[in-house]
Amino acid sequence: MICRHCGYRYEGRTVGFGVLCESCGEYLHTCFNCALYNPDSERCRSHTTEAVSDRKSRNFCEEFVPNTGIVPGQDSGREKVAEHFDDLFRTDGE
Repeated sequence: MICRHCGYRYEGRTVGFGVLCESCGEYLHTCFNCALYNPDSERCRSHTTEAVSDRKSRNFCEEFVPNTGIVPGQDSGREKVAEHFDDLFRTDGE
């Protein structure tokens, strides 16, 4: 999994409730680091889990799925797609 606080790649097989990132020292078992966490709505995609008040802090959710997503500062590709779209439909003669 990838720590979304610092981008460190954690190679452990499981992420226990108290596991800390070896790079930044933040807890890894958090909503923020879970594949079920939706950053757009800041909520869990699972409908069977209890709400967590602090999503960036350690929790005891048993539905936790380690993320393998984008790390902080990594380009998601949205900017490049928007640039290609603008180039395709540009009408100002450039």
